[in-house]
Amino acid sequence: MGSIIIYFYYHYALVKNILFLFLTIALLLLLSKNSLAQETSRVHYITAKEYIKKDSLNLALIELDSAIKLSPKFSAPYALKGEIFELRKEDRKAIGQYSLAILYNPNKASIYLKRAALHYKLKDHRNYLLNDVNEAIRIEPTNSDLFELKAFYYAHTLNPKSLKRDFKNAILALNQAIALNPKNGRYYNNRSDYKLKNKQNLSSLIDINKAIELDNTKDSYYHQRAVVRFVMEDFRSSLNDISKAIEINKNSIIYFQLRGNVYYNLKRYEQAYQDYSTCIDLIFKDIIKSKSEIKPNNPLNLKLRQTLLLRGMSLVHGNKPYDGCDDFNRALQMGESKALNYINQFCN
Repeated sequence: MGSIIIYFYYHYALVKNILFLFLTIALLLLLSKNSLAQETSRVHYITAKEYIKKDSLNLALIELDSAIKLSPKFSAPYALKGEIFELRKEDRKAIGQYSLAILYNPNKASIYLKRAALHYKLKDHRNYLLNDVNEAIRIEPTNSDLFELKAFYYAHTLNPKSLKRDFKNAILALNQAIALNPKNGRYYNNRSDYKLKNKQNLSSLIDINKAIELDNTKDSYYHQRAVVRFVMEDFRSSLNDISKAIEINKNSIIYFQLRGNVYYNLKRYEQAYQDYSTCIDLIFKDIIKSKSEIKPNNPLNLKLRQTLLLRGMSLVHGNKPYDGCDDFNRALQMGESKALNYINQFCN
């Protein structure tokens, strides 16, 4: 009886060991197969990137589909497909691919930011893009630029309750950016802009002074301070700042237009006329560069019409009404409806 028990035990142990060995081999084969699939998937992914460099987007998509088929949870191919759809201006499809990339790798900030940028471009509800930026901040909580981006989205999208741009929250987001990096002048410049738009003029001036203190080489900072001082009706100080901005950058349309406005408010009409004329010359240069038909709703057309009205007013107040009326008529011919009011008031 004892020998039978020993015999049975021996064979049971043998079968158990064989079964364990079989399962181990099967697992190793499965792991080897998965590893091979992952490596092959990466080869397809790398090949797709090379095709993109050659602008062969269709071939790249084929490679990426092959990569996904072999390794469905590999997030990178989905993200790259999103980039291809962006290049093709198929933004909704791009969002779908970025969403899949996030599903399989929820800890990559750059993908959230790509998706947020598309939601902004498509004018989707602002919660979509703010949620994405918040996820990026969760991943990179010390990245001050992410708080700056969050501020931008608050300032350039509508609050669903008030249907107005949300400068208050934009300022709060920039407060966080500055707390993380208090030596970045751009943050103070942007906060100055948002505070000015939120009617916090004095606080706006303090911020732009700080930006210039940190970096006195940026023409955009001097322009911002000129705008703040213009709104505060400190035209002489505004003139100094905008002239400094022009000294650094002599090719900005908005700089010459602002200085023209400053001169106009100082009743220095001849200098205003000269700056508006420079502004018009720069607009024409941009029109020539565009090499396309300038329709009435084109931003360059709008800038030109508005500047013609401004220059016309400087001529009228500078005792050259006929020349001023010529500018009003040119603006009218270009589709500027306001020009008719100027003509009726000053030219009849």
